[in-house]
Amino acid sequence: MSEALKIAERVLKAFKYYRCFVFEKHELPLVKDFVVKSELTGLVTIKKADPKYEDIYILTASLKGFEQDCISKVDELLSRGQIPLDQYKKMRSELVEQCITSMEHERIKEIVEKIEKYYQKLGRTQ
Repeated sequence: MSEALKIAERVLKAFKYYRCFVFEKHELPLVKDFVVKSELTGLVTIKKADPKYEDIYILTASLKGFEQDCISKVDELLSRGQIPLDQYKKMRSELVEQCITSMEHERIKEIVEKIEKYYQKLGRTQ
């Protein structure tokens, strides 16, 4: 089994069950290459898992822009009169958080689909 197929399988399992992939620094070039080849650029973020540990990295869904989009959606509910002002004041942050969680869930599904496609493509070329 090739290195590319192994990493694709590991990332796929990790995203399906844990919604992220934790790996060591020495695998960083392999993971970056995987992200590009599996067309995940812009959908995922690679960062250190914890500043205390120099050698542990995490690949997660990118949530960039989700908060602002969700704030806009919740504010739009108020402006359209779909939610009363008193309820908006009480529940705004909760509604924004629910929206972000929903968008993250959809992003994870999209990521898993792309990884599965890439994994199948690699399996056919082996």
